[in-house]
Amino acid sequence: MLKSALFGYHHRAIHVPRVGRVAGALGRAIGSAASVLDVGCGDGTVARDVAARVGAGRVAGVDVKVRVGAAIEVTAYDGLRLPFEDDAFEAVLIADVLHHCVEPLAVLREALRVASRVVAVKDHFRFGPVSNGILYAMDRVGNAAPGVDVPGTYFSPSEWTAIVHDAGGHVARLEWPLQIHDYPWRLVTGDQLQFAAAVEPR
Repeated sequence: MLKSALFGYHHRAIHVPRVGRVAGALGRAIGSAASVLDVGCGDGTVARDVAARVGAGRVAGVDVKVRVGAAIEVTAYDGLRLPFEDDAFEAVLIADVLHHCVEPLAVLREALRVASRVVAVKDHFRFGPVSNGILYAMDRVGNAAPGVDVPGTYFSPSEWTAIVHDAGGHVARLEWPLQIHDYPWRLVTGDQLQFAAAVEPR
């Protein structure tokens, strides 16, 4: 009963506001797009919101764990190779997913292959062991209900820049710091730990 109540509170107070703010940041990174693919789409609500904001008539998602009742059409994939041809979508989303990946560089490289114009990324910056611990705790709480693995791999700004470069992209737009949560949680999660970026092929 207590567990169910806590999950319900998290959904109302944290998840729902987060979806709107993440979608807004990703939409600003994209501008407009006819088609959108969400890598690691979860329940599909972020992708659905982004598609509405950017005017996409086609929206799809992939995930290693396909959820029943997702808001968009979702295809299962292996977490590495996207099952689409080069330039299959105008924009690709990767929202709070790269830090869950075993090979984040490979995932970003694949997203750039499939995107004809832009990859919009929302993720976290770490600035040492304290911020790393905060991010790990946030992740454990936020991913407890869907049962998503939390490896605790977060990027410093320099590591993020290197990953983008090695994947064959460049950061065309960076929104940082970025507000994702409301008070009082915002005091813990910190806007400076959140960013959104538009990554374009070099």
